[in-house]
Amino acid sequence: MWPWTASTQGELYLFHFHTPLGNLQNARAQASHYVGFSDDLEARIAVQVAGAGAKIVAAAMARGIPYDLYHWPACLAQEKLVKKTHKTALYCPTCCAAAARRVKPLPVPCQQLVLPIDFQEDEIPEVQPLPMDWIEIKTLQGWRHRTVGTLATLDTWDDGLL
Repeated sequence: MWPWTASTQGELYLFHFHTPLGNLQNARAQASHYVGFSDDLEARIAVQVAGAGAKIVAAAMARGIPYDLYHWPACLAQEKLVKKTHKTALYCPTCCAAAARRVKPLPVPCQQLVLPIDFQEDEIPEVQPLPMDWIEIKTLQGWRHRTVGTLATLDTWDDGLL
């Protein structure tokens, strides 16, 4: 259901193309995978295979490149984390089987913890400011010097302003 948030549950899907796309003379300019997210996997895969989804999938379908499709239950934040690694082959079962290594588990997104504050206004303690130390005084003097100007120009100012 749109609009999605980072915690929206759905399916993370991965296309593994059997032939890389892109510049075949440059290994860094090739793509063999596409990662996506959907809350309605069957409909999204139908759009992708029809060529109306991601351009890389449309290019692979137009060339008739065979592919493997994998999917996992995940949230949108996990799809973003997988894409951010730029190492999709670590999550691809086909690539991991060819390299004789285990498939890396999907990353777990950080959870924000929101703590409720149950203070009444009369319960909040009053905090007394501490006296400034030498560093704070010198920093404030430098800021005043840069913003207001030299001390000669301060003579025209009212003492109540500073």
